[in-house]
Amino acid sequence: MHRFLLTFDVEDYINPNSINALRTILAILEKYNVQALFFITGYMAEKISNFPKIIEMLEKHEIGYHSSSHSVRPTIFEYTDIPSYQEAYEISLKRETSHINPLTGEIEGRGGITCLKELFPTKQIVAYRAPGCCWSAPHLEALRELGIKFDFSSTISQKPFYYKGITFYPYPTLGDWDGSRIQHLIVFRSILTRQHTITDVHPNHLVNENMWDYIYYNGNPKKLCQATPRNPEEVKFLFNSFELLLKRLCAFQKLRLVKISATLFKPEKNMDEEEIDFEKTYENSILWAQRYFSYQPKFIHNHFLKFFNLPNV
Repeated sequence: MHRFLLTFDVEDYINPNSINALRTILAILEKYNVQALFFITGYMAEKISNFPKIIEMLEKHEIGYHSSSHSVRPTIFEYTDIPSYQEAYEISLKRETSHINPLTGEIEGRGGITCLKELFPTKQIVAYRAPGCCWSAPHLEALRELGIKFDFSSTISQKPFYYKGITFYPYPTLGDWDGSRIQHLIVFRSILTRQHTITDVHPNHLVNENMWDYIYYNGNPKKLCQATPRNPEEVKFLFNSFELLLKRLCAFQKLRLVKISATLFKPEKNMDEEEIDFEKTYENSILWAQRYFSYQPKFIHNHFLKFFNLPNV
């Protein structure tokens, strides 16, 4: 049976309407009794702590981690882009357990995954998606030390693979939701042709025209600026179309064509290093850094070679 996994990246701590968007999504999921996986940043864990009703609603779902600070400079691909793999690993451990100043990028006390675990003490925080799916090998190994067992960032395979203590789940079939007929067709084509479909929806994008983190693309800003909100009719359309998608998926589930589930599992087969298209995996992992931050890594490629036990030529 086809497995369908709804995932959401909860990361916008600047725009108040993003909290309302999250609340609306949770209400729709509750209406159809569907469980999802929410990847939450350290910043958002701190912000959500002021909304007990949202915490209560999130308790019904699986909770994943989405980094301590997402787009604040230095980003993950910047602070791990150093010659020493071990040093990049140690920096990652420190930053992912800390609160990061959103204007300076400096460490300021406890936060990150520590804050998320404290917010959901009954949950096992074992899943991770890198911001922009731009993942770094020493950083991922550091997160494994912090309890992460499942990664949702790579394009390694269209089915789950296990490697070095981590299960790599397939890359999202569908990114941000625009409610179009084409996106509905993408979902249903995936159901017919693949074993797994994973969505990646940003609640903030349903209510804002541009992404919340555009202010970080050219470096840390002097102040936190809000995004341009969508008009109410457009917001209504996006949520209604998302609910329609969910309604159709539930109908497929009743016919036993689809299983909507946020339950994570370790596959029986381990990853064979010879099956990996290494260069494609690496190139896809740095697309976000190149496209939005105009960043060209210097040592990340070598770190990938080390992670996959390939010779550094």
